[in-house]
Amino acid sequence: MGCSKFLDWIKKGINFCIKWRYLVALLVFIFCVVFKIHGSSINEYNKMLGNYDKYASETLILGDSRMIRSDEWVVHTPYYVSQSYNDYDKTSHMMSLEGQDMIVGYNAPVMDVTLIAKPFTWGYVLLGNEYGLSWYWCSKLILLVLVSFELCMIVTKKNKKVSLLGAIMIAFAPAVQWWFVPHMVDVFFWGMAVFVLAYRFFTSVKWFRVLYMFLLPLAVTTFVLALFPSLQISVGLTMLALFIACMIRDKKEITFKKKDIWRIVLMAAIAFGMIGYTVLTSKEAIKALYNTVYPGKRVSLGGGDGLKVLFTDLTTFMLPFRDITYSNNCEVSNFIHFAPIFLMLYPVIWKKMKRNKNMIVGNTLLVCIIVMAVFMMIGFPELLAKLTFFSYINRMWIAYGLVATIFTVWGISMIWEKQIFSKKQIFGVLLIYAFLYICFVGSNELSYAGWKYYLVAISGLVLLSYLMLSGHQKTFIIGTSILVLAAGATVNPLSRGMGALFDHPLGQKINELSKDDNEAYWLSTGSDIRVLSSFGIANGGKFLNAVNFYPDYGKWKLIDPEGENDAVYNRYAHMNIEIVEDKTRFEPSTTLADLFTLYISCDDLAKWPVKYLLSDKKMTVCKKDFKEIYKDSESNYYIYERIKTQ
Repeated sequence: MGCSKFLDWIKKGINFCIKWRYLVALLVFIFCVVFKIHGSSINEYNKMLGNYDKYASETLILGDSRMIRSDEWVVHTPYYVSQSYNDYDKTSHMMSLEGQDMIVGYNAPVMDVTLIAKPFTWGYVLLGNEYGLSWYWCSKLILLVLVSFELCMIVTKKNKKVSLLGAIMIAFAPAVQWWFVPHMVDVFFWGMAVFVLAYRFFTSVKWFRVLYMFLLPLAVTTFVLALFPSLQISVGLTMLALFIACMIRDKKEITFKKKDIWRIVLMAAIAFGMIGYTVLTSKEAIKALYNTVYPGKRVSLGGGDGLKVLFTDLTTFMLPFRDITYSNNCEVSNFIHFAPIFLMLYPVIWKKMKRNKNMIVGNTLLVCIIVMAVFMMIGFPELLAKLTFFSYINRMWIAYGLVATIFTVWGISMIWEKQIFSKKQIFGVLLIYAFLYICFVGSNELSYAGWKYYLVAISGLVLLSYLMLSGHQKTFIIGTSILVLAAGATVNPLSRGMGALFDHPLGQKINELSKDDNEAYWLSTGSDIRVLSSFGIANGGKFLNAVNFYPDYGKWKLIDPEGENDAVYNRYAHMNIEIVEDKTRFEPSTTLADLFTLYISCDDLAKWPVKYLLSDKKMTVCKKDFKEIYKDSESNYYIYERIKTQ
């Protein structure tokens, strides 16, 4: 009886949260922001600066930061924080002489009209950096759960149980959590938001329609401004196809009147106005970005993947607890879905459920999956790839994961309407499912985890698949939710505040010197300490070798006037700097497309307006040009100041 009452209480709690989800979400959001909760990996700076034990507890609450998430803690977060020293201006000189467009720079908070369409960044402008970081993480995750739930409610025709599971499977998918920041999840979120808002606009009562009329163009604007065509093309086309399918299915629910034409015209004007403004004011930066050697000029034709790409990668369950040995955790992370089961059983579903109007949605998702599968496994001819814009897509497997998850949610809602599979069909498809998974385990996977792990993982998925197909709804939902949360919710740390950035004596010294001369430029030099330039801009220093999204010709023309090394620095670039006595030379990385090392001579260094050097070692060259003014006793980093000449 006690257990029954407890389960009853849980059920009532879940139903309450679903019914009042927006109020509950708001209260959770306020609580998290008040206590400065976030999931950033900025605690990596504590590790780098050699004083982890002293400062880690100030930031880290639970879990651990991830070095592999450098796009977040090295680039995204310092970029956003640096805007507070730039008065949230659109052009920033915190990391370049010529200036970097901060819309292009991961859509950083900028005080212009586009800020209206970027709610994740409002906290930085309204409340400052510490609360802003919390606002960013918490609003993004909470809204992602909500919009995923709403999308699944539309796809499943208001099946709350399946939609709740779908929201968990999407928002806490390992691929989503490993790529949570910067812009991949933005594409997912805003793509789904556009779908949900567009559907609600055409099927809601007039008062809600007015609300959606203003929210929809903002969602469209932010989806476009994500500036990540590698996912935007596939996600955008899928959401468009899904929207059309749902509108055809629910055509009787559409309440469209003549005055709605003017609402659509107004929405288009708002969206095109903000997008047009951004394109016009950022056209040179956007042009420079798409003319870079990397990532601008890469062309993808697809192909090369096997049947395995349609399945969940089994290593994804272990990634939060053990780093991958043959790739990196982000690239291997995946969505947890059962799409292959529904692909194999689709003829049976179609035969038994073909009179069900929701088959329109299933057929549409199936076509999307087939197109994606052809691109991933066979590839497109170059002309077709360019005509369809698929040439920009180099991560189709991530977009496929999202579509496969939605397809799974749709499939579950269909087969739980009534039992349509015989025991023979269930055991047959599960046998094939398990056999294929065993065939997909390769030598790299075995060296990483061994057969025991993969056999347990395969057995677990087969068991969950059996529960799903045989209609054991509660057990399946609980088991799948636990699996997804264990593999996804454990990826990012639970952290508080920004002590990892602001509390170190080294950062405080950078901030002090930069306040004294806010026009002074810095350079971080030494053995692979390029991330210290990001630490520097987060503390108010203008570091010329902080990450550039496109080339800063203002500095490169000073030391490479003929552009002989343009192919090296004309890219999204992390920059190592070494000062040498001999001739300046550029050395591209042999392993990373976004990294190069500049060996700069004292004569060329003098051409740059650098006042301060941050280094991990004593200077042995250019000693006549710089003097030591500070050594951090905790991290053993040095700050040098240029000697004034008469």
